[in-house]
Amino acid sequence: MSRHVAEAVRAIREMGIKYKVTPMGTAIEAESLDTILKAAKNAHEAVFKTGASRVVTHLTIDDRKDKPKGIEEKVKSVESKL
Repeated sequence: MSRHVAEAVRAIREMGIKYKVTPMGTAIEAESLDTILKAAKNAHEAVFKTGASRVVTHLTIDDRKDKPKGIEEKVKSVESKL
């Protein structure tokens, strides 16, 4: 599976947006919902280009308008409570 995941991540990286690979998924961060959706589509399609005949993409969107909280801030918040 890792070669398929690598292609998906490469597609995200090529967009120039912030991302973080985790053991169970990849978090992406961008300025707009359109960019997030495009990144998900590009990653999904990249896996098909590896020869996969089936691709499942799970997408959770955390869209916060009241204050900026990025990937690092969310992780630091949890770590500060440990």
